[in-house]
Amino acid sequence: MPLNLTDAAIRKALRGAVGGVRRDLVDGACRGLRLRPGRQGTATWSLACRDRFGRMRRYSIGAYPHMGISDARKAATALYAKIKFEGYDPVAEQQHRRQASDRSRSPTSTLQALIEVYGGTAGKQRKGWSEYQRRIETVFRKVLNKPLPSLTSGELQIIADSYPAIMSASAATRYLRPILKWAAQRAYVDAKLAEIHAPATIQRRKRVLSREELAKVLSALKSAMTPHGAAMYFMLLTLARREEVAGAKWCDVSLEKAEWTIPVTKNGEPHVVPLSKQALDFILRGRLIAAEPESLIFASSSGGHLSNWDRETKRIQRNTGVSGWHRHDLRRTGATLLGELGELPDIIEAALNHVSIRSPLAATYNRSRYRPQVAVALQRLADGFDKLAIGSV
Repeated sequence: MPLNLTDAAIRKALRGAVGGVRRDLVDGACRGLRLRPGRQGTATWSLACRDRFGRMRRYSIGAYPHMGISDARKAATALYAKIKFEGYDPVAEQQHRRQASDRSRSPTSTLQALIEVYGGTAGKQRKGWSEYQRRIETVFRKVLNKPLPSLTSGELQIIADSYPAIMSASAATRYLRPILKWAAQRAYVDAKLAEIHAPATIQRRKRVLSREELAKVLSALKSAMTPHGAAMYFMLLTLARREEVAGAKWCDVSLEKAEWTIPVTKNGEPHVVPLSKQALDFILRGRLIAAEPESLIFASSSGGHLSNWDRETKRIQRNTGVSGWHRHDLRRTGATLLGELGELPDIIEAALNHVSIRSPLAATYNRSRYRPQVAVALQRLADGFDKLAIGSV
């Protein structure tokens, strides 16, 4: 029976609902206004009325006591008028908002959305995807949140052509092109959007630091006060890739075995790196006593992954007077030095963790990674670095 609702009547109904009896309260002072008690001491306001098609519907208004009796009556009166005289449909409006929200997360909304959708599907099959995504988002930052239908290949090309670091722009363009082709095959974008070209041709690098240059760089890296310098020194000691060193965590290092396990590598298989005495001493020297197992060995001041590698590399080049080298050139230089020290090509290939050692056919039958021999080779490499530092080699 309808009655003019009061706070006292509502509190009484809520106590009954907690005990197991739930009955809707009908407000006699406002047409169609209902209050449905919940079992947790809560209650929900709603309006019961017929829609423009004559169907009896119930529309949620708000929660009690956040919405008091007076406010509920005002909201119910206003909503009733919109439904009855303006043909307003709250259910259709809610569905429209939900669909709009779904569209905003669809691959066709923005370039950023497309990259994320691709990364969750086809991107997982691409080795080094996290680095590819980071490079794309850095170079094409200006248009990441622009509506995808309004994006053109010409606009992407201009961004790539005008980017200050031409090699980074070229790499980002090469990484983005397969994403756009993938999207075009699924009618997310026009196929013409993928018609972008790298602003420069990537040449296979052959730079190897001379012994004199390496001695200067080694000294600078070993004494560097930045995590970037320390990471690059560790690259030389382990011959690991930049992304592998940047992602190294303390839980991946076994102090007892003097080994560092890289869970994810370019060849798709875990790689165990024997640590020389110098490599182990170096990382332990900078270790925090309370370092968490999941924390990065070479981290930014906030504990996250390192960025601005180009800036830090150029700073070291200025300080040493040795220019024209890239982080990957350190890996090539270390491998070359191992060859000069007399190590066999198979052992050097294994230390570099290349997919195949000597030949693809040999790798099919010989699955050994020559870990004991690699341990000896990396120790010889570290000893060679020490001799370079004191000028005896």
